[in-house]
Amino acid sequence: MRIVDLTHVITSSMPVYPGTAAPRLSADTTIERDGFRETRLDLASHTGTHMDAPAHLLAEGATLDRLPVSRFVGPAVVMNATGPVIERAALAAFEEELRRASFLIVRTGWSRHWGTPAYFAGFPVLSADAARLAASCGISGVGIDAISVDPVGDPALPVHRILLGAGLVIVENLTGIEALPSAGFTFQALPLAFADADGAPVRAVALLFE
Repeated sequence: MRIVDLTHVITSSMPVYPGTAAPRLSADTTIERDGFRETRLDLASHTGTHMDAPAHLLAEGATLDRLPVSRFVGPAVVMNATGPVIERAALAAFEEELRRASFLIVRTGWSRHWGTPAYFAGFPVLSADAARLAASCGISGVGIDAISVDPVGDPALPVHRILLGAGLVIVENLTGIEALPSAGFTFQALPLAFADADGAPVRAVALLFE
């Protein structure tokens, strides 16, 4: 088995969604002064590679701590983005495989822009109809190697609302998915467990049984 890490490392200088506070990592104790080292983390729930819960946008939506951990692990299908908008017809070509999977991973290639202004604009997203098709396939969630499943600055967040409204989770800011096959692997994204979590950083990996 080979394990592929799909997670950006959290740093104080990492990209964050516009308007979100940057994470702060500070030393509470040091080995030299205290004999042991401990770091204080101050970060938003949607920092870095993270998972959105239905409660992120829906008042009655489930929080991550109310979902079983089985919802965060399962077989995945990778779909390459074919343009600025991924239409329903493109996703329909994968529908049979998707109905046997737990996650749709959208490979846009945008993680190559991580740490640059280009990361925040122009990345491919699902159309509303494609999102509805994905939501109808019985999967647990959708992941993407971009900062959002909707264009940055779109206040309506239509793809978020379709997916979260159907009870799916969304994993954003994945990286390294260019190394993944189109199918035949297990995706795992385990969110930090805290009460009433509208979202949380995850350690996302792919388990490849080669």
